[in-house]
Amino acid sequence: MQKTIVPAKGATAVAQFLDTLLAASTRRQRTAFLQEYLTWTAGHLQRATSKVTTRDLLDEENALLWLNAAHRGATRRRPGLAGPTTPASTNSMAARTSTVNAFSRWCGHPLDLIPPAAEFAARLTPREAHRTLRLLSGHHPAGMTEATWERSVALIALAVCTGHGIATLHPLRLADLDMDRPLPRTRVGGEWYPVDAVSRDVLTRWLTTQRALTAGHLKVLQGGDVEELWVTTSPGRPRGGRPAPPAGLPAVVRTLEAAHRKLTSLALGTPLLLEQFCPVHEDAPGPGPAPA
Repeated sequence: MQKTIVPAKGATAVAQFLDTLLAASTRRQRTAFLQEYLTWTAGHLQRATSKVTTRDLLDEENALLWLNAAHRGATRRRPGLAGPTTPASTNSMAARTSTVNAFSRWCGHPLDLIPPAAEFAARLTPREAHRTLRLLSGHHPAGMTEATWERSVALIALAVCTGHGIATLHPLRLADLDMDRPLPRTRVGGEWYPVDAVSRDVLTRWLTTQRALTAGHLKVLQGGDVEELWVTTSPGRPRGGRPAPPAGLPAVVRTLEAAHRKLTSLALGTPLLLEQFCPVHEDAPGPGPAPA
């Protein structure tokens, strides 16, 4: 077995470690937390990020200080429910710990930090999930654009119908929806699932909006029709002197998650994870752990 050659520069080591990860969802999560760790370490050591060494990242005391800062909410990039320093959730801390453990093992210097026990998210029963979907589908909350509301409710409808979460639903394309059959259906992970009447109406509404958002100018920008099911509902922000990207471009997972959190907070008074809409039967042994 070939021995891993670990670069001395921390950023290079992180990049090489991330290249070994095959699952897109795992790579996305590891990237976010290791970039956070790099940035925090640079600030803590009062040096440029490019000057942070792999040895710095493998220092157990440094890793524990970072985890403590993250737990307090000091590393947040976006405000939480209680403001910009909302403490990180237990599951988020468990994911951070497993990330630094995985990186340190790849470097040949395992830290073996003990992650906190995962918390469990109470999932809805099938009746509760469908009832909540009907409520959300007919209630456009103030403070949220109509297109974003339609997209978020459509995402919930697919979670209710298929039992799949954001990682599996995000890659869906228009071809994965078959709404013209007597019994509409959707394809997730290569398997077809029936779509109930409420979900059919919700998805048909979003398809109409999706087509309007992606019409015209995007064919010029991308050389063809947008085939992704989930697209942005408003223009982005200009960056690096470039004009703001228009609405109707493929939406990233973070965009869908933020909109879902806003919808459930506004309409239900509390944020729910999308996975909580993946129903469990009343006689099931219990819910799975909440996503980190």
